[in-house]
Amino acid sequence: METPAAVAAAAKLKKIREAYLKQVPTQLEAIRTAYEELTRQSTLDATLLEDLHRRLHTLKGSSASFGLKRLSAAADTVGVLIKGMMQSPESTDKNWRLHWEDSYSRLEQEVTQLDLTPTVDVRAVELVAASELPVDDRPQKLVYLCEDDSYQRLTLMTQMECFGFRVVSFGTLEQLQKAVNNAPPDILVMDMIFPDRPTGGAEMTETIRQDIGTDLPVIFISSSNHFLSRLAAVRAGSSAYFVKPINVTELCTTISNLTASAQPEPYRILIVDDDPLMTDLYAAILQEAGMSTRAVNNPLQIMEPLNEFKPDLILTDMYMPGCNGMELAATVRQIGHAFSIPIIFLSSETDLGKQFYAMRMGGDEFLTKPVVPENLISAVAGRAERMKIIRSFMVRDSMTGLFNHTATKEHLGVAVARAERNGEEICFAMIDVDRFKLINDRYGHAMGDQVLMALARMLGQRVRKGDIVGRYGGEEFALVLPDCPLTTALELINQLRESFASLRFPVGNETFSSSFSCGVASLSCFPDPEKLCKAADTALYQAKEAGRNRVLAAEVPA
Repeated sequence: METPAAVAAAAKLKKIREAYLKQVPTQLEAIRTAYEELTRQSTLDATLLEDLHRRLHTLKGSSASFGLKRLSAAADTVGVLIKGMMQSPESTDKNWRLHWEDSYSRLEQEVTQLDLTPTVDVRAVELVAASELPVDDRPQKLVYLCEDDSYQRLTLMTQMECFGFRVVSFGTLEQLQKAVNNAPPDILVMDMIFPDRPTGGAEMTETIRQDIGTDLPVIFISSSNHFLSRLAAVRAGSSAYFVKPINVTELCTTISNLTASAQPEPYRILIVDDDPLMTDLYAAILQEAGMSTRAVNNPLQIMEPLNEFKPDLILTDMYMPGCNGMELAATVRQIGHAFSIPIIFLSSETDLGKQFYAMRMGGDEFLTKPVVPENLISAVAGRAERMKIIRSFMVRDSMTGLFNHTATKEHLGVAVARAERNGEEICFAMIDVDRFKLINDRYGHAMGDQVLMALARMLGQRVRKGDIVGRYGGEEFALVLPDCPLTTALELINQLRESFASLRFPVGNETFSSSFSCGVASLSCFPDPEKLCKAADTALYQAKEAGRNRVLAAEVPA
């Protein structure tokens, strides 16, 4: 049975095909005009031959992609004739015009007999329906915590809420069971040991799973590190096991990973083809597979989308006017930030020598038209995924996973440009952990890393969707807050400051807390990225001088 997504995609592809059929006669007339221009010359003009071959080559590939196999074959017959003339003009048969007219008449005949029934393979569009994830509209993930020690329960609940989760706690297994049956949470955090029941948490988890009939994610916490306790947890279907005292940062990171429902960022594919209908076809197939596309029909205009769209992959035709695909690939390879972007050629060229030459010029893969949609999606997704991984290593801080210094500043620049275009406000914040050197000296660098990780996770969990969080360097972090007035930014960061200060970090038999200071600047007062950074940094210094553990707005210049 076809899914609604598949039906909609099929209808979209059908419209593209119908539009293509309507313009085929125009395409054929352009081929005829190019031929007549060639015959008016006293000798075979190489430029005119190349133009005529490109037009025939385009018709061959595009018609095959839309299921018009006979038209594609007829175009190929004429194209082979012109290709032979290009390669050996001196040995061209004197009767080549007769051969042309004969081949061209068959091409015209095929155009008059075009089949209007849709034959484009749309099976691939059902892949999107199979991979769709349900959208969770709740602003916070709901966590049920079951712990019989009231002090530990309250402490753990408070710290988990600091990371942005909505936590409901229970002191007994029976209370938990009743609550889960009434309204299941997103995840359970379950103590293993209860009075007179050394594995009571595991036993109740098995009962709950049977009651609700679903595999609810469960994280066990316990004072026992024994293998038998861990085994009981695994048999009850545990997703993770933490030994007390709990590292709250790691616990909340695990909860976040187990309850993540957001779709991953779609692959960004830049499609370069001089035929708009071909770019529409490829875009429709890739979009239905969950990818984001941008089309360029003039290869000479690739620079702007290359810089702004930041594609994960370039899909390009081989033969285009003004700049062919091989020249395009070679040019892209000489642009620093685009050097590693995968390039896939998509062409009806079957000459292996030309295909290998195209690869040497900078291509990563060569697909021959007509390409099966599943193969196109597979080839594009595989290479785009590797590009995203490579890019993440280039722009992410290895310890916290946040954007690094360079990437944060790049995001700030993009956000400022967008805000100026849309007439919006934007705020930039610099955050620094207070007395961080003292934490390292007193508790060790490993514990210092835990403090940084806790702040990084909290910032990532609590900021708004669309905000950028980066590690600026050492114990410094940065926030880019688009479409955010200064008062809102100050309120948000003050809430984060209070939550972070309430976290307790265990060291042996004691615990300690930390805090941060912050400076915030707004675009309306400091109208470019460099001034924003400098103003936020100055405000951060003033917050430190004023006693730390506070958020200050940058002073507006006179």
